[in-house]
Amino acid sequence: MKISESADTALHLTEPLAFRRARLAGEFRPSNVRNFRISLKQWKMFHAVVDFDGFTGAASHLHISQSAISYTLAKLQEQLGVSLLKIEGRKAQITEEGKILLDRSRELVRNAVELEALAENLRNGWGPEIRIVTDPSFPPQLLMKTLRKLSPFSQNVRLSVEEASLSEARKALHERAADLAVSTEVPMGFMGSELIEVEHIAVAHPDHSLFSLNREITTDDLEKQVQIVISGGDQAGEQSNYRLSRYSRFWRVSGIDTAIDALRHGLGYAWLPRCRVQKWLDEDQIAILPLDKGSAYKSTLYLVLGHGVAPKSGAKRFADELSNLAASESSQ
Repeated sequence: MKISESADTALHLTEPLAFRRARLAGEFRPSNVRNFRISLKQWKMFHAVVDFDGFTGAASHLHISQSAISYTLAKLQEQLGVSLLKIEGRKAQITEEGKILLDRSRELVRNAVELEALAENLRNGWGPEIRIVTDPSFPPQLLMKTLRKLSPFSQNVRLSVEEASLSEARKALHERAADLAVSTEVPMGFMGSELIEVEHIAVAHPDHSLFSLNREITTDDLEKQVQIVISGGDQAGEQSNYRLSRYSRFWRVSGIDTAIDALRHGLGYAWLPRCRVQKWLDEDQIAILPLDKGSAYKSTLYLVLGHGVAPKSGAKRFADELSNLAASESSQ
């Protein structure tokens, strides 16, 4: 016998033979079962007896009589043909068979609860998942505020948020791997709108040699230094007044957090969004470079809708709330 066959046999020892034959033949469907003998209510009463130390605790928790629980569990055990509880002294103790069925039945009840919650979300226009890709410069606190605002309606919605460069965001949108994108441009063929302006600043460690010049820093000064850049991102402050030559030294890192770590260790300088580095500025672990053409520039981030986003979907509601919060913060 093959190992896979042996494992399959062991896994389904407790499965009724007719069900197993139908499953292996690809014919099993839950709708083919004529009647479910056991209700979720019965399983919940069994769980309450176990969780609240007997019939008295279960009756108090469920706000029903002990006799009702006793009758329901007796019926449950009769229908199953298995003893779930045994009386020792004046207390009900769970049997070994009961322990096995306890875990499986908890999963059953949990799945039923999640199924109802999913149906509620669908009725309210929320899909099972919202997938978002964001530019590394996007302020994370704006995303958190949007999630908090919508949390009463989206508790059971799976949320996926990933940082992505412009090329990665384009790919995710075209492959329908993202419902929403916060990006530095709106790809052709997609709908998008301005979301927020982000300030980028030139920063380095306070002990970096550039600060020892004791004057305004020029492009020639910068070309002699290592610039930390984010892979796939704005290489040299394209929107700033500093376009360095292709012979300049760039160190590419995977994300802003890695770039900040490099700066804090005195390795090079970088153009980074102020919203992501303000904490380190306040703690004097990095400092703004005094550049002769200005130490800051602003870029615009756009909110882009994926092709599959319906007008009343959860993703569209999320996008609307994000836009409203961004507009509110920009006006302050």
